[in-house]
Amino acid sequence: MISISPEIYVAEDLPVLYIKPLDSVVLSDVHIGYEEDMATKGIFIPKIQKKRFLTIYKRALKIFKTNKLIVNGDFKHSFSKLSKQEKAELTEILTQIKEEGIELKIVRGNHDNYISTVSDKFDNIELVEEINYDKIVIFHGHRDIEVKPEFIYIIGHEHPRLSIKDKLGFSHKIQCFLKMPLSNNSTVIILPATGIYQSGNDISLIHTNYMSPIIRKNGILEKARPYGVIEGQGIMEFPELGLLKDLIV
Repeated sequence: MISISPEIYVAEDLPVLYIKPLDSVVLSDVHIGYEEDMATKGIFIPKIQKKRFLTIYKRALKIFKTNKLIVNGDFKHSFSKLSKQEKAELTEILTQIKEEGIELKIVRGNHDNYISTVSDKFDNIELVEEINYDKIVIFHGHRDIEVKPEFIYIIGHEHPRLSIKDKLGFSHKIQCFLKMPLSNNSTVIILPATGIYQSGNDISLIHTNYMSPIIRKNGILEKARPYGVIEGQGIMEFPELGLLKDLIV
């Protein structure tokens, strides 16, 4: 188990955070229903998003010994509707979560339109815009919010991935957490995507390459530190981006 910020931990090779004051596991960007959306475009891929989410959250709750789970946005994929796959798989997931006695909070992301059609049927689930506890704020990251000094902001949305070159010039792409200081002495921690098909957007030293207003406006990119998720191995801490600039693809 690694502490990446006071009372905030990562463990094994999981794309989740554990926030001790909330006794909660936090993950983001599950994108249930992605396979059906791709099929409408003529791209047919295995339906494995649901299975991956179930595997990850079960492992995480067992490791951190809690029954509290937060999905920090983009639980589902389709913007414009609740698709047939989304409705069926979310109903199955939320039913299982209720039967297991898990307390679930869903922080609404930009893909989560119409998710309340399913979530409102479950009394153990709370759908919120953000979560505030002391100086910790959990929100998806697509909205512009007021950034307060000495706060910790936890977002998803970016699907961060570190692409670096080795000594032979080969490129390696590593899904990662990204811990970044902000210009007013606050910090943002960006979660990697949970969905297997949301493989990542390359992190860089260019503000306009990021989607989240909090990073575009306030991020000190040179001081951002990636924590790579190496499946089957664990979490690898990398130097700050400013020190990696010659290796970043």
